[in-house]
Amino acid sequence: MKLLYYATSIEGAGERLQKIIEALIPEEKREVYRTIGHLSHRLRQPMINHSVVVLLAATREDLSDILSIRDLFGDLRLIVILPDHESKTIAIGHSLRPRFLSTIDSDFSEVAAVLDKIFERERQD
Repeated sequence: MKLLYYATSIEGAGERLQKIIEALIPEEKREVYRTIGHLSHRLRQPMINHSVVVLLAATREDLSDILSIRDLFGDLRLIVILPDHESKTIAIGHSLRPRFLSTIDSDFSEVAAVLDKIFERERQD
């Protein structure tokens, strides 16, 4: 199983979330993408069926970029971090059909718990 992490910035929330991911997921099982183009290219490559994609949309522009490639997500497990709590933004986030949805102002403890649960089975094997 692989984890693909997309965030355009390594500052602020992007850095906080990346540290959580690094603490939970071994380096060989994670990939980090900073541009939608690079993520899009990767999603067009053969994927392990059980991959997880964590998408951090720090801005509405980031969310718009993510929406532009939503057809590439297929049956991948998505965790989406939204830029705000506005009802329109939340509706857009839900349209991606994520396994888990959060916002950028969270402490990401729930994201960590979801990732831990997803990868728990693999650690037991």
